[in-house]
Amino acid sequence: MRRRSNGLVALVGLALVTGVAGVATRSPGDLPDASVGVTVTYTPGASAPSGPDAATSVPPSSDASTAAADAQKAADARAAAERAAAAKAAKAAADRAAREKAAAAQAAADRAKAAAATWAVTKVVDGDTIWVERDGQRAKVRFIGIDTPETGQCGFTEARNALRAIIGGQRVTLTAGARDDVDRYGRLLRYVDVNGVDAGLRLVRQGFAIARYDSRDGYGRHTREAAYVRADAVSPRAACIPPGGTSAGSGGSGGSDTSSGAWPLPGDEHPCPQSRPVKGNENSMIAHEPGDRYYGVTDPEQCFATMDDAVAAGFRPAKV
Repeated sequence: MRRRSNGLVALVGLALVTGVAGVATRSPGDLPDASVGVTVTYTPGASAPSGPDAATSVPPSSDASTAAADAQKAADARAAAERAAAAKAAKAAADRAAREKAAAAQAAADRAKAAAATWAVTKVVDGDTIWVERDGQRAKVRFIGIDTPETGQCGFTEARNALRAIIGGQRVTLTAGARDDVDRYGRLLRYVDVNGVDAGLRLVRQGFAIARYDSRDGYGRHTREAAYVRADAVSPRAACIPPGGTSAGSGGSGGSDTSSGAWPLPGDEHPCPQSRPVKGNENSMIAHEPGDRYYGVTDPEQCFATMDDAVAAGFRPAKV
């Protein structure tokens, strides 16, 4: 029994040796086709597969990494856009501030230029005559193309007050436009404009002045004559200016005829004769006419028929 078992073992061993040797002696073409029925199994934790399939394998975490990168790019783009918008807004604000500063500087320059070209009104003599001053230069100005009541005449105070309301405390522009530059009394003949308003034309429209001293009565045409004549034709007639377009008195010569009205004036402590109402104070060489602030208390050494006569004698008109 024991011998039989040993013999079987020996036979099996011989068979195995013979089989292995046979396989070793076969050519590669005798082996079974490896592509048929062959299953390749990849077990996690084992060695990574090799061959064609290894190049196409993708780790599970790659999709998350790509999404994170895309999100970061989008955030960077938004931040860049916000920085660009902030820089654009800052530039626009700076440009706007620069424009406003330049405009303010230009406006200041324009105001300075306008002030240099205008005159300060120092005194309203009557409805058509004023004193002005600029850079130490003084001038007496007679309005072109209008006439108002003279000192002492009915309507004088109303016309002068109306003119004061228009130009009092203002700076005015003087514009030539008459045939002559000065009148026979040496007064500048000028249009007087304040803030773009023709003061003389406004007086005509309000009825405190009449259109006169133009081509209709031998003084030559002035540049605004047509507008003055039209305004005079439709304006209300102020008290004491008679129909027909002529006021009483010397017709704008600067006279101070006071032939009408009560005399002496109320409150006048040192009256001059009614025919020579202008008071000349020799201590100050200032001449005062009715309506001036200190007229009633001025004790004159000389009396004049007109302010022009006083100026010719060396006096200067009172400023107030």
